[in-house]
Amino acid sequence: MNVPVVTWLFALGLALAASPVHAASPPNDPHFSETGSWGQEFDDQWALKQTRVHADIAPAEPGAEIVVAIIDTGLDYKHEDLAADRLWHNEQEKANGRDDDGNGFKDDLIGWNFVDNSNNPWDLSGHGTHIAGVIAACTNNGIGIAAVNPNARIMPLKVANFIGQAKSTSVAAAIYYAVDHGARIINLSLGGELVTELEKEAARYAQTRDVLIIVAAGNKGTATDRHGYAGLPGVLLAGASDHTGGRAGFSNFGGELALLAPGVEVLSLRAQDTDFIALSDPIDYPDEAAVVGTDKNYYRATGTSFAAALASGVASRLLSLRPDLSHAELKQIMVQSAADVAPPGIDQLSGYGELDYVAALSTEAGRYVHARFDTARLSLEDARLWVELTGTAAAAQFAGAEVHMRAQPGSIPVAEPAEQDKRKRRKKTRRAKKKRDQQEAKPNHYAWQPLQTLSTPVEANTLGRFEVDQLIRLAGGSTIWELRLRVTDTQGGAREATMNLSLPQPEQPVPESPDAR
Repeated sequence: MNVPVVTWLFALGLALAASPVHAASPPNDPHFSETGSWGQEFDDQWALKQTRVHADIAPAEPGAEIVVAIIDTGLDYKHEDLAADRLWHNEQEKANGRDDDGNGFKDDLIGWNFVDNSNNPWDLSGHGTHIAGVIAACTNNGIGIAAVNPNARIMPLKVANFIGQAKSTSVAAAIYYAVDHGARIINLSLGGELVTELEKEAARYAQTRDVLIIVAAGNKGTATDRHGYAGLPGVLLAGASDHTGGRAGFSNFGGELALLAPGVEVLSLRAQDTDFIALSDPIDYPDEAAVVGTDKNYYRATGTSFAAALASGVASRLLSLRPDLSHAELKQIMVQSAADVAPPGIDQLSGYGELDYVAALSTEAGRYVHARFDTARLSLEDARLWVELTGTAAAAQFAGAEVHMRAQPGSIPVAEPAEQDKRKRRKKTRRAKKKRDQQEAKPNHYAWQPLQTLSTPVEANTLGRFEVDQLIRLAGGSTIWELRLRVTDTQGGAREATMNLSLPQPEQPVPESPDAR
């Protein structure tokens, strides 16, 4: 009888080091303290330091073990820097070729391979192993890398083949499997422009069972409404930030974006004999150029996949300390504690800001302040042009909100020279009013000016409706404006959202050619 690989993994008691308890002192893993391992000028594990997961002010207690399901290309569960005791183990199943727990999967000891319909979720690509390493690689074991939450348990669910293609039926089945077998966090770092109703229903099922799905925003630098999994209900959508903390240019953007996390040159585990960057046949990429270390066991990669992995690691670590949090409370804490990045306030480029573990630790469950612009709609009524702003202005303890506007810098029309000459000639006629003019403050159209005050919360509805001519006057003739929504709560908390708005210019008539008849 052929014995599945997963069977002998546990039958032989694979000799991998147990992952030690995390301490508040910096991890002793070499790459955590090293710089320039592949010729770069920044720290090897800059991403962990950026999110402050090993800051000395973070608690040392390991907390409860949280199961994180990784729906991806599988896992190299033999990697020397991924402890066997960090894998989820199905305690209701035995290695006997039978379906002991009656769940429809024979010998599913550590997860399932939905590609080959087997109990061996081995990673032939390397992408899933990289995700797993970011979340739960061995830490403080003196080798390799540190992880976000080395106390997490990884449930590998293989849905993507060697080149990263996955069926929607497999993704949906994996979500159901993860939820039914105790995962609290699901990492979904897969791409695609379409999402099926089957996958949406699986995501709703996860919501009802208090499971948070964290999704990668995508790497095309386009709107997230073209990225299917961004539309799954209740998910936390993570974009990628770069070394400066701002949005990486390749990271998708949109109203669904929750936050950013480091996604450039993220160092993690390399699955055996893999090079997943080479699979996409990039230009000028030498084979194994992303492999790090003389032992070739580590790999650096860029993408929102790894930003999502960092977010999943932080989410699992927060849950380990506060396991009573609901998925909605956990998501809220992560976005409310994110560090604001440019442009200021909540926006479609960076969401609420960049992931910050230390800030999340001190964020209260249930307390929130939401400020978001959704749309600006133009309409013509009685020969007058109006703009209606929609969005959200809300808080757990709402105090109020204000909408402001100003002309964008350099957008106010400048008078033509002839007009300037006329003004000079009229200057004498205004001398009599000079004293009064000096007493009156000259309006600064580049400063914020109030448009609307809200005394009651607004949830995805109208924030205000304004006549366009009035806005042009307030902006000193400019038709290019910046809008700001500021929301406050009764405890002094505040949050802002900004939006740029440009009035469409009328089309200019095309001149006739000289020989037109």
